[in-house]
Amino acid sequence: MQDATRDSTPDSTPDSAPDSTPDSVPVGEVALDVTETAEALARYRSRAGMWFRVGLTTAAGGVVVELANTARRLEWADLVAEGMGGLALAPLLIGLSALRLGRLMRLRLAARPWTALRAETAPHGPHAAAVVLRDPASGELIPLTLVGLQGRHHAADPRPTGELWWCGDPATGGVLARPGGAELIWARTPGRLTRDRILGAVGRAEDRG
Repeated sequence: MQDATRDSTPDSTPDSAPDSTPDSVPVGEVALDVTETAEALARYRSRAGMWFRVGLTTAAGGVVVELANTARRLEWADLVAEGMGGLALAPLLIGLSALRLGRLMRLRLAARPWTALRAETAPHGPHAAAVVLRDPASGELIPLTLVGLQGRHHAADPRPTGELWWCGDPATGGVLARPGGAELIWARTPGRLTRDRILGAVGRAEDRG
């Protein structure tokens, strides 16, 4: 009776452990097929559109004030119109730049899969923020500069795992994300002088331990 009971009890130990964790790189699909990545891109493009609309609305408001003041030429109204025009410039430029980057991201993410690479943040001082990826096959260091507002640079912070997801071409740029692909930032390949500066800064940081 005891043997029969043991035989009928389901084995609680699975035959094999899962091959990946929730944050592992999906295999056999382009990056945009990852749900978290598609949602992140949609959020990015939505924010870009919001910045552009804010700038456009502010600029339009300045034009309306200027037109309404054509006959009376009130000095304060002229100042308001000029101020609104100046205020519109920053969100317009941010929005246009982000819309362009969103298009580049979509093209990369729709064409290539994510690749998990070892990464570290490069000391950059007053220069553009940068990260350095390590090619797992050759060991080559790939320096990249981040493109985006400073508040979004955390999307390419490899801590605490020391790993980033990469979708792109080191020669032309691509998309970086922390494992999971839930927040995106564009990274571009720097020129030779900037590349040498980044690699030199990383080397000095490693020497200091």
